[in-house]
Amino acid sequence: ALLDMKMPEMDGFQVASILRQMKPDLRVVIFTGYASLESEARAAQLDFYEYLPKSNWYDLLLPTIERVLSESGPSLPKRRPVDLEQAAEQYAKEGKWEMAAIAMEQAARIAEFTHAWQDAARLYDRAFQYMKRARGLSVETQRLQELSECALRIAKEGSPESSSESSSESSSD
Repeated sequence: ALLDMKMPEMDGFQVASILRQMKPDLRVVIFTGYASLESEARAAQLDFYEYLPKSNWYDLLLPTIERVLSESGPSLPKRRPVDLEQAAEQYAKEGKWEMAAIAMEQAARIAEFTHAWQDAARLYDRAFQYMKRARGLSVETQRLQELSECALRIAKEGSPESSSESSSESSSD
């Protein structure tokens, strides 16, 4: 079954649930214009065969349908690596640039939360590169670039050289 996530009366998850009640081994491919890690995680939880963002569906849909039709045996949903960087790399290999950017941004936020600013800068930069491939130089793409630059500035301010300068300034007070 090929389903859109957003439909007038009910969403793709609800339709898939109804279809699965009638045919439990049905392979479900869902595509969406509102790609997010949360909705992909839900699709994986529901054992959907594939989750495709509409941003580049034309590159992904035919190979996915060919794969569904060529595979025999019980339907096995795609599994994502737990690690966000690995997930981003997997998305990139599949040509899902926007999903790769979203996963990489989540990894950057975790690095930021743990004050690993060098890593955050690197991860935001990779998210920027992926989003640039997905959307060009959109507002969202530029936001990721700014986050990367900001994390890099914070990393430089927190480097050993600037820490020793700060401590010598505070000792002269």
